[in-house]
Amino acid sequence: MVLIRAWWLVSLLAAAGCAVEPVQTGAIPLRSPTRSGKPLLGPVETIVIDAGHGGHDPGTSHFGLREKTLALDITKRLRTDLQNAGLTVVLTRESDQFIPLSGRPAIANRLKADLFVSVHINANKSSNVSGIEVYYPRLSVVSPGAHWPPSVQSSEVGAPSAIVKQILWDLVLSRTRIQSRRLASSVCRSMKAELQVACRGTRPARFVVLREAWMPSVLVEVGYVTNQAEARRLASAQYREAAAKGIADGIIAYVRELGAQHI
Repeated sequence: MVLIRAWWLVSLLAAAGCAVEPVQTGAIPLRSPTRSGKPLLGPVETIVIDAGHGGHDPGTSHFGLREKTLALDITKRLRTDLQNAGLTVVLTRESDQFIPLSGRPAIANRLKADLFVSVHINANKSSNVSGIEVYYPRLSVVSPGAHWPPSVQSSEVGAPSAIVKQILWDLVLSRTRIQSRRLASSVCRSMKAELQVACRGTRPARFVVLREAWMPSVLVEVGYVTNQAEARRLASAQYREAAAKGIADGIIAYVRELGAQHI
């Protein structure tokens, strides 16, 4: 989580920054805060992992496979890998449960998590399309009722106002978007190496789960279930284990790089 002191930022204020949209922050039980293994050196401790869809929303479904089931299985495997690396992991859901889109990043925001990772399975009208894709936020938003950014108190600001608060948040979130892009690249590289499949690249997106997260965040499309060969691979527990390992390796490489920069 990027920490910013307000006293030296006020001089940078000129005009309001990012768009403002409401964020739902209803009480959702926290899950899986267990840590095991030796902690990694670096500023990242807590990661929230989101399994896409769930409940009455199955996501994409092809060849007898449902996205919500595949995504949940991969996130549970990913949790184990990250916990073994010494990180604290929270899942947005551990069962076939529906959570509104805004409620997913809201869990990470409420926990003040350091990273947010959403796992999905892709689909395309063309059955020839296959491969991994990783998205990072194109923009970020905060609700009008949001508190001041981390470590900033209104008493520290000479003339506190909603505009000042919005600009400070924009400065914070601009930095997290840069970190999100770095995280996306790291995950893309490691998944390509682990799965030996094409990574179709990293792209900015306006997905709700990305734009409403206040920390570096990525959305991972593990593969295309509309591609018959990739669907067969996704149906394999061994392949889903490898996919989770690829995501975990990318996250760990990113965390270690940050740790090296903080020495």
